Amino acid sequence: PGVKIFPCFFYLARLANRFIKFRPLRRFLRGAEYPLDLLILLIYILHNRIKVVHVMYIVAGWLDSRFLKLLQCFGCRVVFTAHNPMPRERRQRKDIQRLSRIYRSVDHIIVLTHHAGKELQINFDVPSAKITVIPHGDYNSLFSQYSLNEALAQAVRKKAAGRRIITFLGIIRPYKGLDYFIEAFPLIKKRLPDSFFLIAGSVLIGPKKDLKKKLAHSCSAEDLWADIRFIPVEDMKAYLSVTDVLVQPYVNASQSGNTVMAYAAGIPVISTDVGGLAEMTEDGKTGYIIPPKDPPALAEALAKCFRKDNYNILSKNARRVAKEKYNWRKIAQKTAQLYQHLTNIN
Repeated sequence: PGVKIFPCFFYLARLANRFIKFRPLRRFLRGAEYPLDLLILLIYILHNRIKVVHVMYIVAGWLDSRFLKLLQCFGCRVVFTAHNPMPRERRQRKDIQRLSRIYRSVDHIIVLTHHAGKELQINFDVPSAKITVIPHGDYNSLFSQYSLNEALAQAVRKKAAGRRIITFLGIIRPYKGLDYFIEAFPLIKKRLPDSFFLIAGSVLIGPKKDLKKKLAHSCSAEDLWADIRFIPVEDMKAYLSVTDVLVQPYVNASQSGNTVMAYAAGIPVISTDVGGLAEMTEDGKTGYIIPPKDPPALAEALAKCFRKDNYNILSKNARRVAKEKYNWRKIAQKTAQLYQHLTNIN
């Protein structure tokens, strides 16, 4: 209640997308329109005397940092959510410089884990007083807008034939350590003969055919469901509905939205002890924390999930944490308190 939606970004570009299929031209139109969108937003902010502007995503670092400075000149307090304070892969130095400009220019930064806050302090010399840790909530508000692809869920269940489904979800990037999960397939089958592997997500870096070769050499086709593409929400819901355990064999991370999605569905999570992942997994309660790059530890953790009635306990705890820690009402209250604090600063 009381929330107004004012869509002011890329209206013309979205309209042009209906008629233009040439991707470079579409990107050019978005870039050309963006300064105009910022001008419209500035007029809206000034007309409504908005005191706090909360930025969730940076589109053009050089332009956005100057726009934020302009807002501050007009008396606005600027909050920025740093989902991943540091680039996860090797990037050009200009990416670090772009982030540094943003972190220096804003009044306050929200991070999703304590580890992410430490990254800001160590790598960008951001004072702790300028950082607030507020976790990202569950995705139920998004998922409720989409149906579940029941046909896909039934197809996976049919192939799995009652076996335990161990899943890796999301965009496939080197830092997510999928290779270590694949390497663990034979070890997992030895510990859990009735296991079935599900991998779903698009390959962002590296050739898709290399991944398919690795999968073909690691396990039988009868033990695997591989969906290597961008996964729409309907299909994501289907995969979550059939998953027994979610694995996150990351070698580098600041946080993970997949953890929250899994908890809301009552799915235990196996996470590596890197970045902020360990903060999000209660070892032995909502899943298990394992060392990175350690396939035997991954197999052992999965075996522990299914000992006696342990799985039901892990699942129950996961749902509890989703409702308590990742509750949007609590997150909104913390965020509103931060806004109020910033407006009271002279």
